Amino acid sequence: MEFKFSIREAMAPGSTIAEKFESIAEMGFAGIEITSAPTPELLKEVLQASENTGIVPNIASSEHHNILDPRPDERERCVQSIKEALSFCGEVGGVGVIVVPLLPTKMGNLPRIPDLSPFMSQAELERAVLKSILTELADHCQEVGADVIVEPLNRYEQWWPCTLQDGLAICEDVSKPGISMMADFFHMHIEDAHFDESIRAAGKYIKNVHLADSQRSLPGYGHTDFRPGLAALDEIGYEYYMGFECAIPGDPFEELPKAMDYIREQAP
Repeated sequence: MEFKFSIREAMAPGSTIAEKFESIAEMGFAGIEITSAPTPELLKEVLQASENTGIVPNIASSEHHNILDPRPDERERCVQSIKEALSFCGEVGGVGVIVVPLLPTKMGNLPRIPDLSPFMSQAELERAVLKSILTELADHCQEVGADVIVEPLNRYEQWWPCTLQDGLAICEDVSKPGISMMADFFHMHIEDAHFDESIRAAGKYIKNVHLADSQRSLPGYGHTDFRPGLAALDEIGYEYYMGFECAIPGDPFEELPKAMDYIREQAP
């Protein structure tokens, strides 16, 4: 399997976009996940840094995240923000924009869409609203060439989706090009009993991977067995980026290359 390692913007050493791109290029990374909200100024900086270093900005981020806010105006604000991020991502040659449907609501202790039983339960309404929003976003995804990437998170960070099966169900429910999902080894070690089976089932829908060990530090510092998951990614022909999203216990210029080597050693 060919490895294209990526890293979250905040984890990359450096105080400017240019410095971050230069430092991770020196370490052997291929991509960077841009977490700053897209602006014309940022676009110019990122394009220049990418041209200078060869680093691909594989993920872009939206400014507003509460896609399942009970208020229609707030949901629309979020949809427009995601569209802007998708356009940014398409311009820089990235893969997509990560969407976490209920993380802002749970972690911010915000109101959820109300239960309207017997018409629809709260969970049914949230799924229906999400499907409608993602169906709309899928058309924009196809226009700009970047995906909405749904991320399942563990139960302590959002109520749903939590497992890769949940993410797969969302993708299949929408069933339109431009709507995909990701696999995060930290969340999977809490929610997915068998990494390999979950990854094989999700298959073609997986378009981003996050790497972190059991205590959310760099791979090699916890007890996660990465081998079954990496073997399954190889089997499904995974060709996108594998991004670090975790703590760095030491000097990044020493620890990050060591973590990349560790993942390569665990792969088939």
